[in-house]
Amino acid sequence: MSNSLQTAQSTPTKGLSRDEMKALCDRILSFAKADHTRVNVDSGVRGFTRTAMNRVTTAGSTNDVSIRVTSAFGKRVASVDTNRIDPASLERAVKDAEALARLSPENPEFIPDPGPQTYASVSGYYSSTGDLTTEDRARSASLVLKAAEASKTIAAGFIDMFAGSEAVANSSGLFAYHASTGVASTLTVRTTDGSSSGWAGDEGADWTTIESDRIAQDALRKCEAWRGKTALDPGKYEVVLEPTAVGMLMSRMMGAFDARSAEEGRSYFSKKGGGTLLGEKLFDERVTIVSDPGFANGEVSPFTGAGDPVQRDVWVENGVMKNLSYSRFWASRKGVPPKPSMSNFIMSGGDASLDDLIKSVNRGVLITRFWYIRGLNPRMLAQTGLTRDGTFLIENGRISRPVTNFRFNQSLAELLQNVQMMGRPTRVCAGENSSAGTPVIVPALKVRDFNLASVSDAI
Repeated sequence: MSNSLQTAQSTPTKGLSRDEMKALCDRILSFAKADHTRVNVDSGVRGFTRTAMNRVTTAGSTNDVSIRVTSAFGKRVASVDTNRIDPASLERAVKDAEALARLSPENPEFIPDPGPQTYASVSGYYSSTGDLTTEDRARSASLVLKAAEASKTIAAGFIDMFAGSEAVANSSGLFAYHASTGVASTLTVRTTDGSSSGWAGDEGADWTTIESDRIAQDALRKCEAWRGKTALDPGKYEVVLEPTAVGMLMSRMMGAFDARSAEEGRSYFSKKGGGTLLGEKLFDERVTIVSDPGFANGEVSPFTGAGDPVQRDVWVENGVMKNLSYSRFWASRKGVPPKPSMSNFIMSGGDASLDDLIKSVNRGVLITRFWYIRGLNPRMLAQTGLTRDGTFLIENGRISRPVTNFRFNQSLAELLQNVQMMGRPTRVCAGENSSAGTPVIVPALKVRDFNLASVSDAI
């Protein structure tokens, strides 16, 4: 597949158009009698193709419109979901939401949604993805199958895509609309005895950036290279983390930049004795982290589910923490403007290739990706999990042998303090379920003192 990036468009071929969304939201709000009513609508197509045992096994898609009506009387709030769009069903959903709201206990932190807002112009819909057919996905998925059979390995893959639009409207006159696409393609290749495994994958908004040939080649190469793995003693190692491994860890930081948890002393960003670490240098000076709804091939909605505007924000600049997010409730309590949490995750990088990072290591470990990542301690940004699908010992700048997987226990803050080299940022498939999700754009990293806590027999 080509590496070229298409130009996103604002008019979708899948999902409701802006005019159709506006008409639907207006119809729903016309039935409302609550003090405040919000309507959230998602529309469009979600499709998938799955391969297993060296063949395409399943494929399918859904085309749906889902609606959530949220009604509030004072601080009594309730929501009802429906995918029926005829007038009678819409009116019933509004009445049910209002009936439930009247019965609900008061929510002391409820604040009514804003009125009309101004939003950044973001075109996140790519026709290359929106027009992707079942046959297109099957052709891509089948690239590796013959090669896997020839090498006596077993391939299993998953391609997931979505294309559509979303909208939010409320009884205070707010209306916002956004169209988007997303696609992920991942592949695992294993030996017939299940003792060796290789993985590769891509994610993007634009299908033309999904490199199906490279995915097939990389997964096969990793599987072959991991044959005959042997144990390596646990400990703290210099490691090279491929971009997917970095993304799987960094995505766990997206909710950490929260003012309330920091100010209440529950966060790594809490200052001892009170306050926050805002403005302090916390990480290596090469680390800059931003979120940007208009980032090419990583676009996200320029508004939250409540209709608050989402703009480009710098969270860390040259290692210094620059921002924390404020919910509407916490902003009101603190007397500051609300600031939505991260919409996507974009990390700075360098010019080094993965080979450059490996060549710079005297003795360390190359990690392809992780699995079963779980939080340990939010005060330390500590995570645990397993390496997976290709872990290798590096000696004298070269991969010397495949090694057994590890369980790691690692503070993400310490990881960002221990950065030694950076690769080029790229969007990765950072979720464990291999589905297209929140955009995460990160580089490969070389870091010191990564804690590989114990050996694992997991494949």
